[in-house]
Amino acid sequence: MSPVLGAGTVEYEWMTWPEIAAAAAADAPVVIAIGSTEQHGPHLPVSADWVVPQALLRLAAARRPFIVGPPVRLGYRSRPASGGGQQFPGTLSLRATTFIAMLEDLLEELIRTGFRRIVLYSWHFENANFVYEPAYLVSGRFPDVKIVVVEAGMPEFDSADLDVLFPDGFPGLALEHAAVIETSLFEYLRPATVRMDRIVDDAPARNVPWDVLPIDPTMSTPTGVLASATKASVAKGELLTERIVEHIVSILDTEFEMADRTPPFGMLLSTEDGR
Repeated sequence: MSPVLGAGTVEYEWMTWPEIAAAAAADAPVVIAIGSTEQHGPHLPVSADWVVPQALLRLAAARRPFIVGPPVRLGYRSRPASGGGQQFPGTLSLRATTFIAMLEDLLEELIRTGFRRIVLYSWHFENANFVYEPAYLVSGRFPDVKIVVVEAGMPEFDSADLDVLFPDGFPGLALEHAAVIETSLFEYLRPATVRMDRIVDDAPARNVPWDVLPIDPTMSTPTGVLASATKASVAKGELLTERIVEHIVSILDTEFEMADRTPPFGMLLSTEDGR
């Protein structure tokens, strides 16, 4: 579950500059997890929105040859009905203009390094649209570079999977904050970080399809959990992990025709260590 270190790693943060240059020269795609630092209830760490996608990308990199880029650890502001809101201590957010400028700079730096196939894989719900904007701007200046913007980090789950994950009914992704999906993923991918004795079920007193400012606390919860978290499990986390990794691989196969390409021996990540 930890980063794969040393020669042969495909994790950008743990590669040397000659290794990164060689990967770019070989036209390897680079995939960037774009998350946030945001409260995830009393039982999950504030790093959830970048730790989880980074772990999923590690697993996907065992199936297709790509570079797991450095995760973006800060995102756009948390909103009450989908992330609990900015009123929680611990959440560190960026204004939209700063977030867009940061991603624009990041893309240009990757291009300067030589990468020509880039995927922006966003996990934080509130980042939507603000990831597309810098990609659009940079694409206009570098039309020979292919940038794939993934703002739906999870696939559409079929009815059989939904029955397993949510036997009492699916509350919707917006309310699935620090609830079954994320708690199950953590229990499977990062079990030591879950405060098991603090897992709770909660729900907003008021759930409407709009926002109100100043922040209306009835649209969030005192715990920061927006639905049931006690029904999470390791088994559900394993199922979710497989479906999401399949989703990532499918995107790479579709956009970069990688279905017949598996990682070379030196770039393989083991299932045990790659989570």
